[in-house]
This record gives sequence, structure tokens and C-alpha cells, in this order.
Amino acid sequence: MNNKLKFSTIVYAVLVTIFLELILKYFNLDSYIIFAGFRFHLSLVVPFPFILKFDQLKNIKKILRNPIYNKTFQPLKWVFIPLALILISLYIFKKIKIGDPDYFYEFGLSSIIDYPIYFLWNFPQLLMASIFLILIQPLFKSHILFTTFIIILLCITEYLPIGAQKFDFYNVVSLFISAAIISLIIKYFQNIYWLSIIIFSIFWINLLTFGSQSPTLIHILFAANYNSWEGFFEVSKNIFNLLLPIQLAITAILISISAIKKKTII
Repeated sequence: MNNKLKFSTIVYAVLVTIFLELILKYFNLDSYIIFAGFRFHLSLVVPFPFILKFDQLKNIKKILRNPIYNKTFQPLKWVFIPLALILISLYIFKKIKIGDPDYFYEFGLSSIIDYPIYFLWNFPQLLMASIFLILIQPLFKSHILFTTFIIILLCITEYLPIGAQKFDFYNVVSLFISAAIISLIIKYFQNIYWLSIIIFSIFWINLLTFGSQSPTLIHILFAANYNSWEGFFEVSKNIFNLLLPIQLAITAILISISAIKKKTII
């Protein structure tokens, strides 16, 4: 893909995004907006306008019209196999039980039915982020490391312990692994539609299964009128924080194996 983006463009995009997120965080304001149901997180949408140049329109059209990896439904295994392995392991070691969450029907079961709507509400921001990352990846020879680093920079302010917020090691680990997953998919499969589905579904299915106390994640991935969800299953507190990092790590391994089989590693 012919790419004429300059490194300075990426630097400006990252710096502006970080600056805006820090300002909002300092004043204890949300780093996202919800408009007509659609979710827009700053880290996903702010960098996109920086690449909207006339000489990039052809590349953007190519990304939209001709995604490279088109094997139908195969990437879904990257979403469901890790979760299945975790559930089976927790059951074998008797570390899990069926929960009794509040809003079981209003939030839990309805979220399953409303999955297409939640995904649609997130798709525009995922699309913008995916296009941005695909276009910037060729700027460096170490494509995966470069893209991973940029993703971490764009999102890290969400986890900085500013004010009363405490540093959460497990969330930061999840961010690093998520960044690596996105970079792998972009490098070897370059399908923005599957990328959007996979990234959204990994977090959506984890939160729905095990719950979350993060209003930001609940508002973005689910309904805006709930601040927490207890999950369909209960696990001990010392295991709960490990579930998402482990799920993401298994996903990264599966994607790496698929990339090797694809025989496109450079």
C-alpha cells in the first residue's frame, strides 16, 4: 500500500489525544461521548482526522473495499476458544459458580439479544481507529512493535493514577496484550471488519460473563444507564483480576499460530 503519511503527523495525533485525555481526566470528566447511541472514545477517534488527507483517500477506500483476510467465521475462534478454556478450567478446579446478578433480565439476557446494536454503536469508532492504525503501520520496519507502542500511548492515560484513581496493574497488562493483538491482526490479516468484531467481542463477552465495576466499559460496551454488572458467573476475588489478561494472552497465542500458518510473516 502506497503510504505518504509523515511521522510528524503521527506524533501530532498522539500528543493531541494524550493532551485532551489528560485535561478531561484532571477535571474528572469522561473521556468519551455518546451521541444518538454511538460511542466515541477520544483515544479511538481523535487520531483519525489527522490522516484525512487527499492523498490518503485512495488508501482508505482500498482498506474499506478490499480487506485482505476474508475467511468467513474463522476469526470467531479467537473470541470463543479462550473464554471456553477459562470456564472449563475454573469448573475443573471448582473456582466458579453460577451467579445471581441484579438486573439479570434487564441487563444480562437483554445484552445478548442486543449484541448487534451494541456493536453497531461502537463500529464507527472502531472503524476510525482501525484505518488510522493500518495506515501508520508501514512507517516502521518493526510494524508490530511500532503499532503496539502507538496504541499504548493513545490509551495509557485512561489508566494513569490521577487524583483518587489507583494504579491497576492487571488493567495495564490487559492494555499491553490488547495492543499486541490489534497489531498482529493489522499486520497479518488487515481486515478492519473482523478486527472491529474481535476487539469488541473479546471485551464484551468477558464483561458479560464475569462482570465489571468500570462505568466507562459498561457505558461503552453495553447500556449507558448502568454503571456496573456482576456477571453471569462468580469467581473468587483473587482470580477475577487475572481472567481478562489470561483470556487476552490465549487470544494472542491463537492469532500468532494463525499468522504462522498463513505464512506471511516477514
